[in-house]
Amino acid sequence: MFNYTIEGLLLNVFFVAFPLIFYQFLLNKKLEEKPALRNALHYSLFGVSILLCMFFPITIQPGLQFDFRILPFIMASFYSNRTVSVALVATLVGVRFALGGEGAYLNLISSSLALLCITIAEKKYHTLTLANKMAVSAAISFFCKLVGIGCNYLFDPSYVSAHAVTFYAVQSVFMALMIYIIESIRKSFQLSEELIESEKMKVVSVISASVAHEIRNPLTTVRGFIQLLTQSQVDQEKKLQYGKLCLDELDRAQQIINDYLSLAKPHPEQSETLNVGDEIYYVSKVLTSYANLSGVEIVAEFDVDLYVTGDRSKFRQSIINIAKNGIEAMEAKGGVLTITAKRHKRYVVLRICDNGNGMTHAQISRLGSPYFSNKEKGTGLGTMVSFNIIKGMMGHINVQSELGQGTEFQIMFPSVS
Repeated sequence: MFNYTIEGLLLNVFFVAFPLIFYQFLLNKKLEEKPALRNALHYSLFGVSILLCMFFPITIQPGLQFDFRILPFIMASFYSNRTVSVALVATLVGVRFALGGEGAYLNLISSSLALLCITIAEKKYHTLTLANKMAVSAAISFFCKLVGIGCNYLFDPSYVSAHAVTFYAVQSVFMALMIYIIESIRKSFQLSEELIESEKMKVVSVISASVAHEIRNPLTTVRGFIQLLTQSQVDQEKKLQYGKLCLDELDRAQQIINDYLSLAKPHPEQSETLNVGDEIYYVSKVLTSYANLSGVEIVAEFDVDLYVTGDRSKFRQSIINIAKNGIEAMEAKGGVLTITAKRHKRYVVLRICDNGNGMTHAQISRLGSPYFSNKEKGTGLGTMVSFNIIKGMMGHINVQSELGQGTEFQIMFPSVS
């Protein structure tokens, strides 16, 4: 008679399921480039499962012990490679002989037979349906152990195998369940990979369409004016006017291209310590003439000895983009653009404020998103690039705005000595 203990059964079920908790990490594509590490991880996970099943069997009879050690071996053999299979069967047989008893020889027979069956079936295994995979794995676990226990009659002709057959039938059910779980994990991982690839293709298609649209507009304008310039009846004043418009449109196309290129590599490239006061002073001087054309005054205020870490050109680019947006928001009525920098605890807080048109909460929530802009000819890429640069410098952005009252960008950078 078999004296089962529910604790032993549950322990073996846990030991068999244990490798599946970490199995998704073994599917990582980076491990495919390191086969030795991948094999070592497979061997470790499923080898530990086999050893634990043998050290904590479900039931023990004279010279024999019954556990689920064959299940992790079959799973590892079908879902890893021949190297892992051979290493695991050697471990399984060696440890079982170390434990002693006639069962060690029966285990040698059943394990060797299982390895042979898996070698024959593995070529077509992954082309089967889920139900057939479950059936094949369950059949191998049942058949091989049944042959093994049948050989026990060589040691004990009076042995009654009815209870062993029942045990192996239950074991085969758990084998099918484990295959179902591992296939579900693999399917989930595959769907996740396909979703990521689909999202990448979607982004590529959107960017391609946007590039084509944004570049086509200024090029169409340039083409039209060049056609006009080729007409002999165009006077000199018109030619100068058309030439200037062509140059303006080409500059606009170049700016769009630069924004797209910045998206590809927005994070700091050459990290250095930046004096925020010096950078604000530089930005204010660069934008002064542009602000004067719009009737906007720039006021810059900053504390001394404010330092952050980042790429100087990228930092200036991000601040100039945000400040230019503020100036353009005040073009209709003029106003004051205020750029301030203060120290707050461990942070440098940079504020860029304007009293322009302002934004709604819905517009604020979309800031930094691709292709969203409040400007008639804007692409939204300048703001997106600026946000990415700031985040790359470990900065945080908070935007407050009210329609008709203006907008305030509050940017916090970690302060450095």
